[in-house]
Amino acid sequence: MTPTDDRLAAVDEHLKTLSRQRPSLKYAGAHSAKGARTIHAILKAAEDVFTEYGHAGLSLRQVAARSGVTVGNLNYYFPSKRALLDAMLRESLADYVDAHIEQVSGDDVSPMEALQRVVAFYMRTARERHRLYFQIWGFAASDEDAKELVAELYRSVGRFIRALIAAANPDLSDEEARRAVITIFSLEEGMKLFIGLSPEGDPTLEYAEEEVQRLTLQIVGRA
Repeated sequence: MTPTDDRLAAVDEHLKTLSRQRPSLKYAGAHSAKGARTIHAILKAAEDVFTEYGHAGLSLRQVAARSGVTVGNLNYYFPSKRALLDAMLRESLADYVDAHIEQVSGDDVSPMEALQRVVAFYMRTARERHRLYFQIWGFAASDEDAKELVAELYRSVGRFIRALIAAANPDLSDEEARRAVITIFSLEEGMKLFIGLSPEGDPTLEYAEEEVQRLTLQIVGRA
């Protein structure tokens, strides 16, 4: 195994460790199978309510009603709104981590192909879940703990993307690879913003999505 392979494997294992720490698994370990299903339903309902109303508009009563449990039962697992928001955010970010892992799992894929798969995943996510990320950014802007949790996620995913970039173009210095990560993140996060603000099916956005893929090749020095 080459040093590049070692680095990719180490970062991949780091992401898998983060995934194993998702609240639905950690909380479920202390409860019955029924309790685990309840926790999963509560966290999914919390994400739906959070996406629709944001952190300020989320209430335990809304989440309880949407998950089909009583407020008292919800409080048994999550004694406060803060505890629920923290678990919900960690669960959502773990889903995001898992989606990165999926892009490089399975068949034999080159680092550049894996990176392009990740960028394509970013574009799909921008279309499907931009409202959730709007709310996450809003929460991070108003709450230091939420900000640190989101920053932790981006640092971890950034390490993964940097390892892919370094493997795709070994001639890049570590600083150049870091700059490439920031530039790619800026492009895809900007797409989430404009997809959320633009009419559905806007052909300009479809062109921009193609440009993000082309620019990724150029940024990494493979175009």
